[in-house]
Amino acid sequence: MAAARVNRLGPGGLLLLGPIVALVVHHGAEVLSADACLDQRGSFDCETQTCSLTQAFPASLYLSRHWLDRVLASLASSAGLILMWRSVLR
Repeated sequence: MAAARVNRLGPGGLLLLGPIVALVVHHGAEVLSADACLDQRGSFDCETQTCSLTQAFPASLYLSRHWLDRVLASLASSAGLILMWRSVLR
């Protein structure tokens, strides 16, 4: 029964969850890269996604660097929520 309900939500559910999952995966990949760099006692440059053992880089927040991705993901998820509710209310 749960599988039928998920299938009924269709593209709205994918549009709701897809951008959120994409942001989480992108953030996770960046965190793993930074962690590997810090394990080597280096400094991670968030702008170029590189590790330096000699130069120090300032820290910056993920959401302040990727604000457009956050806005687009919010818009897409909102559209997905609307589509999902339209399909549920039919």
